[in-house]
Amino acid sequence: MSFTVALPPRTSLTRREHALARACSLVATRLPPSARRVEHAVHWAQRSADRPSTLAETEAAVLAVCTASIRLAGITACLAALLYCRAHGHSPSLVLEMRPGTAQVHAWLEADRQPAAEPTDPRLLYVPITRYQFQEADPL
Repeated sequence: MSFTVALPPRTSLTRREHALARACSLVATRLPPSARRVEHAVHWAQRSADRPSTLAETEAAVLAVCTASIRLAGITACLAALLYCRAHGHSPSLVLEMRPGTAQVHAWLEADRQPAAEPTDPRLLYVPITRYQFQEADPL
């Protein structure tokens, strides 16, 4: 079965933003594809962030990494955008869900409990597997 795939719109980036987005993309693509490594990277990014992301910041991060590296797809694009957000001091939630009756898994970033930079609401088609969300650091 075929389906139409549309790329997100390109966004204007400064040289610094473009370099940061490319660096985040490279780190995300170099992570070994094991669930444990990915989970460790997500926890590191969220634990060391200052605050949760807003929806606008998360969408800007997704557009930045997709503009800087057009070959990103799936969990790699989400990880790159998560790292990009972390570099700016905030962190969105990473959601992994599965489509019932199939083996299709989808990942996306959320902020303010809303999917960021998704063409349609994926919550209508997928069932939650796990959610990694920002948690305030414990005071000492």
